[in-house]
Amino acid sequence: MRLYEVKTTEYNGEQQYSSSHILAAKDIDEARNSAREYFENWYEDGDNKHANPDCPDRFEFAGGCIILIIDSITETTLDRWTQEQVHLRSIGKLPKTKSARKKCRELVSVCKHIRDCLDVGGEQSRQFADEIAYLNKAIKEARL
Repeated sequence: MRLYEVKTTEYNGEQQYSSSHILAAKDIDEARNSAREYFENWYEDGDNKHANPDCPDRFEFAGGCIILIIDSITETTLDRWTQEQVHLRSIGKLPKTKSARKKCRELVSVCKHIRDCLDVGGEQSRQFADEIAYLNKAIKEARL
């Protein structure tokens, strides 16, 4: 699965609202279909949602008073999307903090180092076989 950012603009009378949404899909086509299905029911007013079948990324609600358009769908990462959202919505400069994901990557790095120190070969490695296997499993499941 990959992550995709879906950027939309909602036109509601004279006002516009830009939004960013994130979804997981196997490829861009699945992401586009999932986004369209989601926005089809953005407002549940019972009206026909697509005014123009040639433009499947345009949705009309409340008799055309509200229009939502999918502007773009692009592949992203959770870190990149989160950083962009924080940057766009922050007031003033925020203090630098380590993200939980960065801390996890550091922890996996420490696990790899410990595993490599235990796995020196011969009798000593056989004595630590369970510990090495446990670290290998934890590293594999971390998928960072």
